[in-house]
Amino acid sequence: MRVYLEAFGCAQNRGEGSAIARELEAHGHVLLGAPEGSEAIVLVTCGVIGPTETRMVQRWRTLAELSPRVIVTGCLVPLRTGLFGGDARARTTFVPIREQSGIPQLLGTTGGAVASPPTEPRRPAPTVSEEVVIAQGCTSACSYCYSRLARGRLESVAPGTIGERVRAAVRRGAVEVRLTGLDTAVWGVDLPGERRLPDLVESLSGDLGPARLRVGMMSPQSVAPFVERYASVLAGGAAYRFVHLPVQSGSDSILEAMHRGHSVETFRRQVAVLRRAVPDVHLATDVIVGYPGETDDDARATEELVEEVGAETVNVTRFSPRPGTPAARLPPLRPRLARERSRRLAALRRRVARGRLERWIGEHRPAQVLEYGPGGSSVARLDNYLPVVLATRPPLGTRVEVTVDGARSTYLLGRTEAPVVAGV
Repeated sequence: MRVYLEAFGCAQNRGEGSAIARELEAHGHVLLGAPEGSEAIVLVTCGVIGPTETRMVQRWRTLAELSPRVIVTGCLVPLRTGLFGGDARARTTFVPIREQSGIPQLLGTTGGAVASPPTEPRRPAPTVSEEVVIAQGCTSACSYCYSRLARGRLESVAPGTIGERVRAAVRRGAVEVRLTGLDTAVWGVDLPGERRLPDLVESLSGDLGPARLRVGMMSPQSVAPFVERYASVLAGGAAYRFVHLPVQSGSDSILEAMHRGHSVETFRRQVAVLRRAVPDVHLATDVIVGYPGETDDDARATEELVEEVGAETVNVTRFSPRPGTPAARLPPLRPRLARERSRRLAALRRRVARGRLERWIGEHRPAQVLEYGPGGSSVARLDNYLPVVLATRPPLGTRVEVTVDGARSTYLLGRTEAPVVAGV
């Protein structure tokens, strides 16, 4: 069949979308570069906040007008399928996340031989990055989180399977392999033995060749048992010197209300451990603004923590009540107050991040070219995953020497010297 696929949301969603695409092709289906002319469309949805959910339903309606059949999967299945109404629902199949491997069979199979291929098969954009999902679900009970409801209990992927998937990604040309999950730090908790995330990262180092690992989000409460060991693994060089460690609030009372399972001091201590072991570590964190019950003092505490810690990346999200979560039952803040606090924190994080990134001006460092940007530009990543925007386009995957000559609040500016090692 002629199939068009779109995936939205986090790295885990995108990785699952890529896996579905590979399985479709392995079963003889042909992926298209546009929905027009397709016989089926696969939509991988995200439901992290209310506005995203609305966009997903609108996108489904648009796509359903362009194809006789639609398969919807991702985080809006099965909890929010009631949103998908109208005539197109009869032509829509809803597939839970953990049953995505059956999508090719739902569409039928040709045993790998396409009888009449389309005139416009998909021509994927060049990429040297690939996601590898290491677990479904998590062990936390965050009061605001819809994703944990959608994905369920923790189910770690076996280490041997992860190794096979990493090696396959490298064979396909990946020089960046992203290990993803709702909370990568809980990987292995449900498996026999005592292997945890640091063991997994170390074990994969021999499978990478010229590639590097980028390890996805990990919660402070989950990384606490092995933060020192993980810091030493990062210093060893198999993975980018990058940590995504969401704090969510600088107020202990709000963290308790969120059922986060960690304190502000736990987060501070972990940042100190990481920076002591890896001085140039790239710290990314997330903050939720306007959680129900947040006072002016709570908001100030969050601002003070953002300024104190000085993370290179701070993702600011205004609280959005998600159906089925405990937080959705709480009295909300006034929208105007939440918007004001969000704007104030966003301005602060831009100032703080720019100050951190300006320290890199004048540095000469190796970097990997991972994507192309507009106007003949490209984006290379330093070994700590800071992005450097270049005015030129070396081949994707190439390892180059860059000189950093500018900074913005979310990226560096640089120029290339001679290539170090050709990647793909």
